[in-house]
Amino acid sequence: MNHEELERQLRSQHGPREQKYAPSRLPANLDVGPSRRPGPSPVLRAGMLVGVAVAAALSVAVISSILSGPNPDIGGTTSATPSATVSAPVSPGDGTCDRSDVTFTAESWGGAAGSRGTMVTIALAPGRSACSLPPSVSVQIEDAQGTVLVGSGSLVAGGPVVLEPGASYIGGAEWSNWCGSDPTVPVTLAVKLGSWPAWVPVNVPVGGVSPVPPCSGEGPTTLGLTEFRLWP
Repeated sequence: MNHEELERQLRSQHGPREQKYAPSRLPANLDVGPSRRPGPSPVLRAGMLVGVAVAAALSVAVISSILSGPNPDIGGTTSATPSATVSAPVSPGDGTCDRSDVTFTAESWGGAAGSRGTMVTIALAPGRSACSLPPSVSVQIEDAQGTVLVGSGSLVAGGPVVLEPGASYIGGAEWSNWCGSDPTVPVTLAVKLGSWPAWVPVNVPVGGVSPVPPCSGEGPTTLGLTEFRLWP
C-alpha cells in the first residue's frame, strides 16, 4: 500500500466525535436566539434584584419629598400664617355729625288739651360711624307752600351729645293754639341741628289726628320742645 492509497482510506473513515455530530438549525428570527442562551447565575441574579429594589426605594423617597414640600427639620422654609387684621375701635366724637350722618323720623301726630304733638327721633344713618351732634335742636311748622307758620326756640343740650350706632336722640315737639286761617295742607315739621344751613323736613306718618291744633284763646300760637335725650 502506497502513500496515496493510505491517505484515501483515512479520509473515508469518520472518527467517534464526527459520527455523533448533529448540526443544529439557525433560529428563524433574532428573537428566539437570546432565549437559548444560558441565563445569569443565581448569585448574579440575586444581586440584580437587590439593586432594583434599592433604586425603587430611593425613587419613592424622592417623589414623596417633592410632593410633601419642604420639611422645616431639614432646612426647608415654611410660609408664615397671616395674622388676622384687627380693626381699630371707633372713637366716639371723632367729628361733628352732618346732614348725611343722621336720619330723622317722627311718630303720628297726637292731641291732648288743645295741643298737637309728636316725638322726633335722630339716629345714625346706616354705615355711619359715631359722631357728635351739634349742641342745639330747633323745629318749625311749614304749610304746603313752604310758609313758616310757627317756629320754636333753640333747645340747647346740657353737654356734648355723642351719637353711636344703635343709639337714638329722642325729644318731643308740641304745637298749641292755632287761631289763624286754615293753613294749606299738608303741613310739614322741619328740624335743624346747630348751625346747619338748611332745615330738614321730617316725615310724620299719617293716621293720627290733624296736626293743626284748635284755637284755645287770644294768645299767640306756640311750638315747644321737650328735652332731647339719648336712648338707650
